[in-house]
Amino acid sequence: MTFFLETNIYQFFGRFHAMLVHLPIGFIILAVVFEMLALKKKIDLNRAISYAFLAGALSGVLSIVLGLMLASDGGYNEATLNIHKWTGITMTMIAFLLFFMKRKQKTRLWTQKSYPVLVIILVALLFVAGHNGGNLTHGSDYLLEHAPNPIRALAGMEPIRERVTDLDEALVYEDVIHPIFESKCNVCHNNDKAKGDLLLTDAESILKGGKNGNVIVAGNANESELYRRVTLNPTHKEFMPTEGRTPLTNEETMLVQWWIDEGAHFDKKVVELNLTDRIKAYLRDVGIGLKKTFIENLDLKKVDGKVIEAIQAEGFKIKPVSGNSALLEVTYSSYNKEPITTNKLEMLLKAKTNIVWLDFSGVPLNEDVVPKLGQLENLVALRMSNSNLTDAGIKAFESLKHLEYLNLYGNPISDASLESLQKLKGLQKLYLWKTNVSDEGMKSLKAYLEGATIVSGL
Repeated sequence: MTFFLETNIYQFFGRFHAMLVHLPIGFIILAVVFEMLALKKKIDLNRAISYAFLAGALSGVLSIVLGLMLASDGGYNEATLNIHKWTGITMTMIAFLLFFMKRKQKTRLWTQKSYPVLVIILVALLFVAGHNGGNLTHGSDYLLEHAPNPIRALAGMEPIRERVTDLDEALVYEDVIHPIFESKCNVCHNNDKAKGDLLLTDAESILKGGKNGNVIVAGNANESELYRRVTLNPTHKEFMPTEGRTPLTNEETMLVQWWIDEGAHFDKKVVELNLTDRIKAYLRDVGIGLKKTFIENLDLKKVDGKVIEAIQAEGFKIKPVSGNSALLEVTYSSYNKEPITTNKLEMLLKAKTNIVWLDFSGVPLNEDVVPKLGQLENLVALRMSNSNLTDAGIKAFESLKHLEYLNLYGNPISDASLESLQKLKGLQKLYLWKTNVSDEGMKSLKAYLEGATIVSGL
């Protein structure tokens, strides 16, 4: 008896709805698949089909009961909840009906005509119920949340606002706080599922608060219910986010506290608030205030398709680094029997401005080929392990001022290459394992390339 008094028994059992609701879906889909196989293969699967519908109907009854128990706690959009509930109930009734109809289909003419219609209706209701269930658990825009802007426009949705990461231009709410709420809080506080009648989707809703009043006291985080909830012990029943979801990180929590203490502004830029070094560090952790890398600042036209085809004809694999990017990565397989000649490289250099990643690992290079690699002015990553590079060849890399990654593993280079490598101030990672560079040479190079990771095998 004490257990029932201390526990919300409806919520305890209701939580099993999310786990069991997939059973009727699976059984109904199984029945439809069996039906299609029977039609195509001309085999008798009537008994399997009828029992699949029965299993779907029985598990549907259980899911409905658990769903009603879960919904009793409130906090859901009533219209969406009603559609989800009644489509689920109707599906279950139809599944029961189809079970009986399938068993009488051969003897009753009316079942033969109405059976396929009911199957189509059942499948349609399955999509409606599933979609509205998704709305209740993930928000009404869960399907198109990450859709490209043209598709969002067709659906009548606002285009995705590109998040600003520049410290001087970032808005404190739009670019810092809203992404935190969106990723950690809005699964339970959206238009279709407002736990505690609280929405955290926009400024107006946040200021309105929930059923217990305001959740933010501008200028005082310690008096704000929202901040109190996210800083409780995770085992506390009022801790947010609930239901075992990923809590805010320490950096995110500190940024929410800072935002509230600074007045909970929705229209100010980050730089208009008090910025300490610690807050700047927290902002960097969530992607605000990071300087763009060299490769991110490149704005180049795409290489002509015919040039790409000519390069590929020479045996090079060349493709965009991502999506439709104008930046290119190039590889040459070590299994290619044809060596890289000066003529092949000349063809490759027709796209030299756009090539940022180059991989010639395991491909022996002649002395007359290597110097031409110095013309790849925007190269950021270069993999040249086991490529027969010599100290003379390394000198060609001195002009690669933007190089961040360089793999020279297994090449017969020595301390004579150190002077050239020291000039590559942008290097972040350098592999010199299994080369002839001495231990003293390694230590000397590390002193010159501060901040770079040098993998030497020592």
